[in-house]
Amino acid sequence: MRLKDWLVPANVQFLVRVARGEVRRAQSRRFLRGAANWTLPPEVQHWILGAAHRARGLDVRANAELRGRHVGRRAFVIGNGPSLGGMSLGRLADEVTIGANSFYKHADAEAMGLKYLCIGDASFMEDRPSCVAWHQEIARRMPRTELLLHEDARALVARYGLYPDHRVRYFQRGVPTEYSELAQCDLTRPLNVGVNTGTLLSIPLAIYMGCNPIVLIGFDCNWLEGYTRSYHFYEKHELFPEFDSLAADRRWPRYEDQLVTALRDFEGHRLWAEYCARRGIRIVNASAGGVLDTYERVPFDRLFDSDAAK
Repeated sequence: MRLKDWLVPANVQFLVRVARGEVRRAQSRRFLRGAANWTLPPEVQHWILGAAHRARGLDVRANAELRGRHVGRRAFVIGNGPSLGGMSLGRLADEVTIGANSFYKHADAEAMGLKYLCIGDASFMEDRPSCVAWHQEIARRMPRTELLLHEDARALVARYGLYPDHRVRYFQRGVPTEYSELAQCDLTRPLNVGVNTGTLLSIPLAIYMGCNPIVLIGFDCNWLEGYTRSYHFYEKHELFPEFDSLAADRRWPRYEDQLVTALRDFEGHRLWAEYCARRGIRIVNASAGGVLDTYERVPFDRLFDSDAAK
């Protein structure tokens, strides 16, 4: 055994390896999240991260306009899981609807007129032709949709003149918490729950706007059931083939990395379920399939049986 193993705690040695870039992304993020939550009180985290975001020019105070915008209205939060492809969404035209990422590929997307689109993944904000073309396609296919984007989109939007006719907002990302009592859905502050766009942005947006109940569809959360198959309602993406399956996604090169990411997303759903339960907000899962069992399951068609369903 080496002398440093006697003198230096294992966590400190691991932190050094993280700082040197010797630890894979999924494991390093998990470690840093735990370290931050053990050493810094939540309000200190928010203050430090908020100041850092503002120093980079990311001011999200205007997001306060969204607070309570749809108090008491039902919202449909839409994921892109395989079950969504078989669902008819025409009845959502007059509802508060919140989609994610490439929702425009759904057959009913344009007729439905999505109200809000959330994109929380920085991978879609890189300065490369596929990303620019993707944003241009969203702008063309969703002309009246408000956007909530990862902050890395700011440079891309400015450089290529994207979304000139859209209302575009950004969000600040915080250190994910493990406790629902500390969950943060205030879009004027760093968000601290979730990893995928649904738990990170779409669900907290619905809560922040005062929606109740909140209905989830297309939240299959069955990414690991078919490692080499598509986990979206579409089989292939012409612009992002690297996201056609988990095996093709080299951001998380090992199955263990995917397990960590999936666990964090399920954890995010649990935190939001607990958060909403304490505040009298009903959140249900009306997806046509999948394995997400955190929320009460409700058949999609039953939601339209009468006005009482709202």
